[in-house]
Amino acid sequence: MALPQWVQKFKEPRTEIKHIKGGYYKYKVSYKYNKEKGRTDKITGILLGKITKEDGFVPSEKNKLREGLNDSKIDIKNYGLYKLFFSLLDEEFSGLIEHFSMKTAELLFSFAMYRWAYNTPIKRAPHYYNHDYCSQEFSKKKITDKDISGMLKLIGENRDKVVKWMRSLLGEQSKKGNFVLMDSTHVSSKSELLTVNAKGYNPNFDFDEQIRLMYLFSAERQKPVYYRLINGNIPDVTSMKLSIKEMEVNHVIYIADKGFYSKGNIKEMKKAKLQYIIPLHRNNKIIDFSPLKKADFKQHLSYFTYKKRIIWFYKYKKGRDCLITFLDGALRSKEETDYVNRIDQFPERYTPDKFEKKLTAFGTLTFVYNIKEAKSCEEIYQAYKQRNEVEIVFDAYKNFLQADVMYMRDRYVTEGWLMANFIAMLAYHKLFVRMRNKKKLKKYSPKDIIEMSKSIYKLKIKSRWRTSEVTKKTNTLFKLLEIDYLN
Repeated sequence: MALPQWVQKFKEPRTEIKHIKGGYYKYKVSYKYNKEKGRTDKITGILLGKITKEDGFVPSEKNKLREGLNDSKIDIKNYGLYKLFFSLLDEEFSGLIEHFSMKTAELLFSFAMYRWAYNTPIKRAPHYYNHDYCSQEFSKKKITDKDISGMLKLIGENRDKVVKWMRSLLGEQSKKGNFVLMDSTHVSSKSELLTVNAKGYNPNFDFDEQIRLMYLFSAERQKPVYYRLINGNIPDVTSMKLSIKEMEVNHVIYIADKGFYSKGNIKEMKKAKLQYIIPLHRNNKIIDFSPLKKADFKQHLSYFTYKKRIIWFYKYKKGRDCLITFLDGALRSKEETDYVNRIDQFPERYTPDKFEKKLTAFGTLTFVYNIKEAKSCEEIYQAYKQRNEVEIVFDAYKNFLQADVMYMRDRYVTEGWLMANFIAMLAYHKLFVRMRNKKKLKKYSPKDIIEMSKSIYKLKIKSRWRTSEVTKKTNTLFKLLEIDYLN
């Protein structure tokens, strides 16, 4: 049935008008290809409204309500999360806008904030943004998932700018002989379209395709300062070299993990004139345990205290390599006891003969090093012990952010996604450090603080935004963490 001329003028793309019981009704329609039929099906959607000759198009009350819920004119918006996140990362945000536009930086940090607080995928980020007070402060008042994807792709396509920003995270530390720890972790990837995911070794011994993430961590600034996406089947020793070249920081002292040592890697680091500290496995043949075999060895060794424990040490050379061996007496006693107990429990694997051979190595930690700066053995030991900070970062990435599995299909969007997660991880670790320094970790976790921040809102009252009430206890806690919601 042909529609009257006065009705046809209300026809728009992706809509249809139906004549039902003497009235004309306008519906939203969509189209979907039907593989079985070999053609495109039209799908009638929601009722948009009624058309009359007297009043023209009359919107449906339900649709008016539906559009109202999506309207940007929301009078109650979350404020606590935005205040907490950007207070933690004020320095990092300021550094990013030197390399990307303000709009891009705002969108990236906002998405990182929702990854941090809600583990949100891209499709849900617009909902959080439109209901967050940052939408009042930032240039974009409303966003879509396409805005997020486009921004992530832009970030991924500009790795050089990202690296320049990461170099700024080290600040003045990069010009001094300070310590930088290196390590990597794996992330499973379910995408069949990425070219960097591959089957490779990981501690869980699973065979899913994966990517690897290389990280550098500043011991002095107590935060991660660099990440890089690596093919899943590339070993750490290969990727570390390229990561060091990309970061272009030659004045720091790199601390690797035990798996990095090889004569080839030592040669490459010396060739690049890099300073380094590399721990060795106890069965490495270049380690000299002979000083510890003497009954009176403590009379000939130097020592310092670490966490109320005495650490003995001695320095020596093997060829052109300089080494330090440390002995933690308390750890040695614990390892001796543990081994003796295992002789009784697992005699087929643990024997008295093996115990005698391992005895001098118990409780020891040995480094091969190349350091031009004046660093004491105590400083070197303490810097290495900060590797626990790296484990905190990795735990935050995989458990707190729930980012241990990816479904990204585009390489550049993946790079942007990893950048957002890196920023979220920075915020988590900075909050963790603040709480640790204020001795609040026994009572609260970073997750607790984030959840508490979500209860603080901005309300629009008589055209003015006002902060919702905050309990005295909550306000005192946040002030202690240097977050003041009353300002």
